[in-house]
Amino acid sequence: MRLWLLDLDDTLLVDHRVSAEVLSHLGRKVGVEGLFPAVKRKAEAVFREAPFYPWAERIGHSALEALWARYSTPGLEALAEWAWPFRERVFRESLLELGGPGERARELAEAFFWERRRYPLFPEVPEFLEALRAKGARLVLLTNGVPDLQREKLFGTGLGEAFDLTLVSGEVGLGKPDPRLFRMALCAFGVGPEEAVMVGDNPERDIKGALSAGIRAVWVDRGHRPKDPWYPAHLEVQDLREALALLET
Repeated sequence: MRLWLLDLDDTLLVDHRVSAEVLSHLGRKVGVEGLFPAVKRKAEAVFREAPFYPWAERIGHSALEALWARYSTPGLEALAEWAWPFRERVFRESLLELGGPGERARELAEAFFWERRRYPLFPEVPEFLEALRAKGARLVLLTNGVPDLQREKLFGTGLGEAFDLTLVSGEVGLGKPDPRLFRMALCAFGVGPEEAVMVGDNPERDIKGALSAGIRAVWVDRGHRPKDPWYPAHLEVQDLREALALLET
C-alpha cells in the first residue's frame, strides 16, 4: 500500500475516553454521578435544534465537540456567539436531570471547555507511524470537524508535521463518508484506489467512505463503537501495529 489515509479521533488520538473522564470528574466535584452520558445525550438533542446542524452533520462536527470548540476560524463567528448559551443550557439541564446544582452550569461548562484540552495519543501510534515512514508510505490525515479544533488537536498531539497531506472536512466542505474526500487524497498523489488503505474507528464514516471510494479499509476497534455489518472492513484490529501487515500487499 503506497498511500495510507488515517483518521484522527479515536484512531490516533484518544478522544472519547478523555471526554468521559473529564465530565465524570466534574460531576463528582458537584456531587452527581452519570454526568458524561447525561451531557452527551442532552448535547446531541439540543445540537440538532441549531440552524447550522445540517452543515455540522455534513462535515462530521459532533455535539460533544461543540462544548469545547473555540470557533475561531474566520466565518464561524455565528457559531462562537451561539456556543456559550448552548453549553450553559446543556450543563444546566443535565445537572437538573441528575438532581444536581443547576446554578453551577456555567461554571462546569467553562471547566469542561478548558480541562477537555488534552491530546493523548494511543501508545502504539509513534511506532506505527515510524514503521509506515520507514517503508516509504505516504501519509494523509483525513479528519472530520471544524478547522480550528481539528488543527488544535493535531498540533496538541505533536503530529502537526507528521503527514504529507492533511484534509480537514471543515476546510474542504466535505466530510467522511463522502467518497469525494477520499478521492481528493488519491488525486493529490496520483494513485489508484487499489494502492490506498483507510484506517479509522468509525464504521459509518471511515469504513463506509473508504468502501464507497473503492479503497481498502481497516477498522480500529477502540471499544466504544459497535461493529457495523453493513460496512465490513478488510481488516479489523485493536492495535494499529496489526495493520502493518498490509505494507507488504
